[in-house]
Amino acid sequence: MPVNYEDLSTMKWLRAKHTYTLIVLSLLLSTGLQFVWLQQLFLAQRKQLEQELEQVVSNASQLNIFSSLVSLSGPADQRRLKRFFLSPQWRLMRQAYDNMKMSGVKSTYSIFIRGDSTAVQMNMSLKDKPGKPGTYKKPVNAVGNMTAEQVMISDSISLITMKRRVTSELKKLGINQPGYDKIFEYPFTKVQKNTLPKGQEQVFASKLYSFNLQGTQRYQLVLAEINSIVWYRMRYYLVSSVLMILLTCMAFYFILRLLRNQQLYADARADFASNMTHEFKTPIATVSVALESITKYNLANDPETLQHYLDISQHELQRLNLMVEKVLHISQDNAGEQPLNLELYEVQAGLQQVINSMKLQLQKSHAGIRLVPSAEPCFVYGDPVHLTNIFYNLIDNAIKYAGDAFEMEISCEYQGNQVILTFKDNGRGIEKIHQDKVFERFYRITGAGDTHDVKGSGLGLHYVRQMVEKHRGMIRLKSEPGKGSTFIITLPAAT
Repeated sequence: MPVNYEDLSTMKWLRAKHTYTLIVLSLLLSTGLQFVWLQQLFLAQRKQLEQELEQVVSNASQLNIFSSLVSLSGPADQRRLKRFFLSPQWRLMRQAYDNMKMSGVKSTYSIFIRGDSTAVQMNMSLKDKPGKPGTYKKPVNAVGNMTAEQVMISDSISLITMKRRVTSELKKLGINQPGYDKIFEYPFTKVQKNTLPKGQEQVFASKLYSFNLQGTQRYQLVLAEINSIVWYRMRYYLVSSVLMILLTCMAFYFILRLLRNQQLYADARADFASNMTHEFKTPIATVSVALESITKYNLANDPETLQHYLDISQHELQRLNLMVEKVLHISQDNAGEQPLNLELYEVQAGLQQVINSMKLQLQKSHAGIRLVPSAEPCFVYGDPVHLTNIFYNLIDNAIKYAGDAFEMEISCEYQGNQVILTFKDNGRGIEKIHQDKVFERFYRITGAGDTHDVKGSGLGLHYVRQMVEKHRGMIRLKSEPGKGSTFIITLPAAT
């Protein structure tokens, strides 16, 4: 069944399209989940902060009342007072009692310290008909034999102490912004004092807490901003989340890049198979025609024509051998095995041998090559086969892509402990964006319409660079479109 290459190309495009879509969707989903997680974490952290702030005011209230009681009692009573008034049970009972807000219910409590006993009296009175708000009289608590003036002074000191305790506890939580307070008068529905600046909204307000023995006033902590505190506490989570998103984006970027490179590599291999088929068939066909002509026309009696056909056959077989060497190099390079048979090699003699073997090709292409010899021999330790192939590849490539009126100048110089070879032509030149890529395997410069106007394997310059580097040398390219190209090879000189 014949293969429809157009359908295969369409299938590849669809697979690539679906892959990109899945990657983008995965990236969006991952980022979305990170934002949802951060939002949930923010709400949880804010709730925890509000609970901690509530606990701060509650503890300050408990300590404030306890301190007031201790100041009024003797040393023998302090342990008993501490055990009772600092207990969680008393805090919960007192808070529940303070927050009792029922219409028609009047609640008061009093603390009496006399001698060796402490009495806590809580009263609730219910009225058949609820009165108007504010009709209840303030409760009067008896604390020992304190006068009204002493109670007022004690309450003022208790309020100052309460604020100090709250501020101190806020700093322990890492909260350095100012905390504002509201003071409520009995029956705790009207604000007597509010330190929150006008124009600012309260984001957090604690419950109402007693801060003195009288219990006629309530304290409330107010904060104008807590979101910044929550975000600061989440800073490590934010950094880790941002890093996770960046790493995910980088991972997807490298995956996309890898997929694209694999696709380009697969396309290059497909082009290579097609081009190599053509490259192999051409010299084989040429040699077959030459040998057939020799036999058919009995050219043994015509030495000049016979030599011409033999030269053609030799040249095509040399091309065929070079292509086999390049394909073999790929196999050995992938396997990590590329042995070199090093021996003393005179570079100029090798260059002259390659130029002589290409005379037929140069005549056919109307090309001219001029070898500028060095004043002294240029010896290197190298593999003669691979070095010859390097020279042949560079000259063959130049002829193939140069066009009409091609001229090349080859020079060899001995400089210190290096041999420098220069291959300079007057061809079409190579654009800057291609100069680093021409040495890559299977890479070929495309013409107009993303097509290759010259048949080739895309292995020549890759083979050249690999072999030069295996000889501990380096190759550089200098080129400008329309001004030709210059390949410079540097090899260690034989010492």
